[in-house]
Amino acid sequence: MNSDTLYNSIAKYRDSDVVALYFREGKITFRKLLSRIDEMADRLYGLGVRKENVVSLLSPNVPEAIVVLYALSKIGAKMSLLHPLLPKEVLRESLEETKTDFFIVLDVLYPTYRDIEGLSSKTYFISACPDLNPVVKLGFKFLYRKDLRHVDPARYLFAIPALERLPETNRDADKGTILLRSGGTTGKSKTVLCSEHGVNFVTDQSEKILCHPCRGHAMIGVLPMFHGFGLAMGIHAPLANEAASALMIGYSGKEIVRKIRQNRLNVLLAIPYMTDKLLNTPGFSGRKLKNLLSTFIGADKPEKRLFAQFDARMERYGSVNRLLEGYGLTETITVNFVNTLKDRRIGSVGKPLDGVLLRIADEKDLDKDLGCDKTGIIMISSPSVCLGYLNTPKEKQPFHYDADGTKWLVTGDVGYRDKDGFLFFQNRASDVHKIAGHNVFPSEIEAVAESHPDILSCASVFIEDGKHPYMVLYCIPKAKKDGLEKSLRSYLKDRLIRYAVPERIVFADALPRTDIGKIDRRKLKALWLEGKAGSRH
Repeated sequence: MNSDTLYNSIAKYRDSDVVALYFREGKITFRKLLSRIDEMADRLYGLGVRKENVVSLLSPNVPEAIVVLYALSKIGAKMSLLHPLLPKEVLRESLEETKTDFFIVLDVLYPTYRDIEGLSSKTYFISACPDLNPVVKLGFKFLYRKDLRHVDPARYLFAIPALERLPETNRDADKGTILLRSGGTTGKSKTVLCSEHGVNFVTDQSEKILCHPCRGHAMIGVLPMFHGFGLAMGIHAPLANEAASALMIGYSGKEIVRKIRQNRLNVLLAIPYMTDKLLNTPGFSGRKLKNLLSTFIGADKPEKRLFAQFDARMERYGSVNRLLEGYGLTETITVNFVNTLKDRRIGSVGKPLDGVLLRIADEKDLDKDLGCDKTGIIMISSPSVCLGYLNTPKEKQPFHYDADGTKWLVTGDVGYRDKDGFLFFQNRASDVHKIAGHNVFPSEIEAVAESHPDILSCASVFIEDGKHPYMVLYCIPKAKKDGLEKSLRSYLKDRLIRYAVPERIVFADALPRTDIGKIDRRKLKALWLEGKAGSRH
């Protein structure tokens, strides 16, 4: 397994003229990228950034953010990678929790945060402008002129001279240098401490995962760096294999189609919401789909119809590309289980990567593996498992140790494996609810509802109501039909235990989503409770 730091994993390509980054209509070779990274490392070192410092980086995927990421790796500083749409109060809490020494932010995002006390003295800026063509750059500056007036031009990193040269390159890949926020859709967010060795876990296995060579191909880089999958697979894995990351500031179906047609995009990393939108994007068709070689989907449970629709589109135009589901957590940084073109089972999240151990455990006895086809707590032992939660006592860390010292991550997820070794994810443990003493799985309700011929997608939420808890099912119908609720309810009753049949079915035009496209069940629950409270008055 690759034990280099992130920087050293790509530094070997410093004389390569292969494309490393695509951004808008431009491209950056490895030779140019490494030159910019080395210059940036010297600038940051000259500003006082050292191994013991924490640097918070808040930016979508623009080239300068990638340059800063690898420059910090070269120095060996701790990197706190933050969501580019982080609420102001959450940012303030994160800066305090991580004891941030330097804050680097994309210039146009700064106005949201500029009045946080003490922020201005530690803030430096990056920009998309250096990598835009002159016409687009002019339009960009005009569009964001009100926001940019708050930015001190002297604090742009690309304008700061390298006052001091970095004396040596960090080579300690086991040090905890990467800080990612975890929490998903339930519970309070935690800051996860990871090593660069862990991020590198997938780089040596990339060609095995993709089932084709990496060099010279391009992988989409739209999931931001705060997302472990986006960092490890969308950015680092291609670069560590002399392939390109096709950077995007945000999801754009039109841009994805354009890059596919230009053969500047060969591997997609997607979430279900993004995949659904892409299938409905004009131009996502035709012979050019042969340029797509594989598509990996995760972050949220995909509906079965997506696989059928996506694969049918690829087959129609002669593409080998298929929709491949994987599984990982922020606590494992990146994917640890994945379906491949050569070994795939729809409905599962795939088989473990080399070096990953899986245990399906009884929640009352974590040393006991329940075996095949038995539902239990998913536990993972892997080189990519995090070092722990920041500022958290040992007894509250998410680990279990065997008698032989094997370290297991207790994921809090529920699932099972089949006799062939495929893992089937069912639910977060916190999403398994008790109704009349029976386990009720929202994912099971949703899977059954989505198999109804008139339902496009849905989400179920658990409502605690004294001694009478119940489920509410929100559905997006394919078309509005008389009698659909009655038909759906009958369909569910025939396929679910009666305690899992939703007490209420609500039809909607859309479902609320989080910033990364997951269905926001907390918001759905709040909407239901607000409506229920209003109905009492």
